[in-house]
Amino acid sequence: MAPQTLAHSPLAPGDNESLATATFIHDPTKSWAIYGELHEGGEAQYYRFNVTVGDRIHIMLFKPTSPEEGDFMPGFVLMGPGVGKQGIVPDYVEVPAGADTLVVMGEQPDQATYEPFSPSSFFSLADLELEAPNSDTYYAAVYEPSMGGHYGLAIGDRESYTLSEWILIPLNLLSVYQWEGQSLAFIIAPLIATLVIGIGLLIWLQLQNKTALRTLFGWLGSLAGLLFVGTGAMTLTQMVFSLTQAPLTSEIVITLLFASIPIVLGLVTLRLSLKTVKEAKLRMRIYLAVLGVVALFMWAGFLIGPALAIVASVLPSRLVVGKS
Repeated sequence: MAPQTLAHSPLAPGDNESLATATFIHDPTKSWAIYGELHEGGEAQYYRFNVTVGDRIHIMLFKPTSPEEGDFMPGFVLMGPGVGKQGIVPDYVEVPAGADTLVVMGEQPDQATYEPFSPSSFFSLADLELEAPNSDTYYAAVYEPSMGGHYGLAIGDRESYTLSEWILIPLNLLSVYQWEGQSLAFIIAPLIATLVIGIGLLIWLQLQNKTALRTLFGWLGSLAGLLFVGTGAMTLTQMVFSLTQAPLTSEIVITLLFASIPIVLGLVTLRLSLKTVKEAKLRMRIYLAVLGVVALFMWAGFLIGPALAIVASVLPSRLVVGKS
């Protein structure tokens, strides 16, 4: 089974180009996703984790679908007591004293996998599952003999998130898309376009006296709504882009659902904000605050949108455009 981006908590690899500096993975039964890069051929990067006998060790290796990574084919070595001896370990890979070694070669699949929750696409190269034979420290070393490139390593399969990990998923996805080879400008272009068009339209309608945007409540609430809609637009754009790399599947229904939630939140927020003329009533303030909290947990607005909605809900009514 290929690793799902959303189903794993992100973990920064750090400086891990030796056994001594191996990245430590706390609780390896929990789902972790590491997005790394080998800088050149003949280089290895190391990961370390502690397990109890009988624990499930699950390691998956994948890479982006970018054409630049076409010839990049990493593999990994699992090292520790009791894993047996399989394959030939490259001479540039450090092995702990007395450890057994299990070499898992990466293999290019016939087609990429579409991941609907993120959304994204990737090539799944290797998948290893086994029960830990001993209670001890184990190492995994990712390597490629001839060239550098970007790789992903998914470890564990128990889905568990801290509050901060859940809320920060949208920001972490920006890094994932850059790891895939996309530019930041391309990634956020749908959001910027939504803001520019939306703000321009709101200003035009205000000048035409066709809206009641006269309070800070209204303006901040409208900006929050546009940010929510822009998040949905980004998700749809990533879906279309990913499907140029991976085959179309019924799982796009999941992506469409994830895209529609922030868009609906945004439209409701805009409608609520545009209804306020001079003074935001308590009921409307409560609605806006609730929308901000819901958006925070639905990954809408990149934290800024929810913050604007919540702040607007407690601001005093104050005319900023037009006359009372």
